[in-house]
Amino acid sequence: MFKFSFIKSYFKRNLIIWKIGLLTGLVMVLFEMVNLFVVYRNIRLDYYLSLVAILFLIIGIWVNKNDIRTQIVSSSRPLLTMKEMQILQLVAAGKTNKEIASVQFIEVSTVKTHLNNIYTKLSIGNRKEACIKYNELIKTTALT
Repeated sequence: MFKFSFIKSYFKRNLIIWKIGLLTGLVMVLFEMVNLFVVYRNIRLDYYLSLVAILFLIIGIWVNKNDIRTQIVSSSRPLLTMKEMQILQLVAAGKTNKEIASVQFIEVSTVKTHLNNIYTKLSIGNRKEACIKYNELIKTTALT
């Protein structure tokens, strides 16, 4: 019974990969059928290849849009790296960039880069908002 539940969970996690694989296979079969019946008789090869390229471009854009939507919906909170969490903790403690750099043994410019990444990932604009967001993250982490 355990083996079957493992297989079932594996297929659920990789369902999008299976769907893309099946879709690609079906598209390839469709193109071969079109080749046999229509293309070789009526359409020049360069026009046909252009149509194929445009079709795959449209499919790629469609798959990418759906993938981005699922990532946005599935990620309830952005993931920070360990270093970014340490810097965010020091910012919440009221340290300056120079103090953070000396504690972390990095350059002040590196601290600024980490802070910009944190601001982007958390959709915030300044240190005050970073402190508020840090306290929210700590509360949600403690609750889970």
